[in-house]
Amino acid sequence: MKSIRLVLWSLIVVFLVTIVVQNLGLLTHKESLRLNLPLINEYQTEPIYLSLYFLGFFLIGLLFSYIHGMVERFKANRTIKNHLETIHKLEEEIKTFKDLPAQKMNTPSKET
Repeated sequence: MKSIRLVLWSLIVVFLVTIVVQNLGLLTHKESLRLNLPLINEYQTEPIYLSLYFLGFFLIGLLFSYIHGMVERFKANRTIKNHLETIHKLEEEIKTFKDLPAQKMNTPSKET
């Protein structure tokens, strides 16, 4: 299994390196961001490489997904805590019923 995983990761790395090498011209091209709103003067950033834009937006996406995962984990932990409290209460209720003395059930007799 480890050898299959190693081969799979190697293929992924080779694929990514091939994409980068074949698109090197695009990734080293410089562009600037421009903001042109009607009421505000035009704003333009200094030109930077497109690869830095790609990397920046990728990292922002990772940050958002990490935050979303943490929120989901906190919700799951809270739900688990609530379920454990419910289980504990029900176990206590079972203990109280086991400690009660057995009572004779009154069954109505049939009168015919």
